[in-house]
Amino acid sequence: MNIFILGLRVLSESSTDDDKLEVLLTESLPSNDRKIPTKVQLKQDSEHYVGKLMKGCKENDQILAVGPTRPTPDGHLLMQPMLIVTNQNWSDILAINAFIATGGLGPKSDEVELGDSTVTNRSIAWQTNEGESETCWFKLTAWGELSKQLSDLQPGTPCIAVGKVSTSEKDDKKYLNYNLDKVLYLPRNKVAPKKAADPDAKKVAANAIGSLDFKF
Repeated sequence: MNIFILGLRVLSESSTDDDKLEVLLTESLPSNDRKIPTKVQLKQDSEHYVGKLMKGCKENDQILAVGPTRPTPDGHLLMQPMLIVTNQNWSDILAINAFIATGGLGPKSDEVELGDSTVTNRSIAWQTNEGESETCWFKLTAWGELSKQLSDLQPGTPCIAVGKVSTSEKDDKKYLNYNLDKVLYLPRNKVAPKKAADPDAKKVAANAIGSLDFKF
């Protein structure tokens, strides 16, 4: 995974580029006087909730930023923030709703057409480390393009699932829902390696780990 949580100081007010992305230049808050601050450029859609928050940031404001990040050739970081927290919206950090789960996919499940989209429900399993190893399962829900990806992958494929948790109720029973925002799997290969599909393999293969992609 490639998610950074950074305390930052705003260097200048944000601007809007030709692609209607809000751009905010910041630097990391050093842990001591000997540390060299890292320049971090935040980019987000101007109409996105976070993009609107970026517009309100002033020079020397201190903020917390969370999001997928990648390096640039000039030695800076580029982040697409999923969340920024300022003095005005500090309570937003209490509303974070995200899960990151790693494990192997269960039996294949077909896509189902629902309205104008498609949906796939499929289980993922991981091993607990408490006492005797135990296999835990929960069911992922993916829509649209993610639905096809989840349906096509072979059983046993090691994956990293990223999404949000919600609760639904039906016939007086409550159900937990794990709705996917992203699924990361073995690159350029939809066939699981033997060790990943082996029930005795108690961890995800190292080459299953990838990075969250930027939208731009």
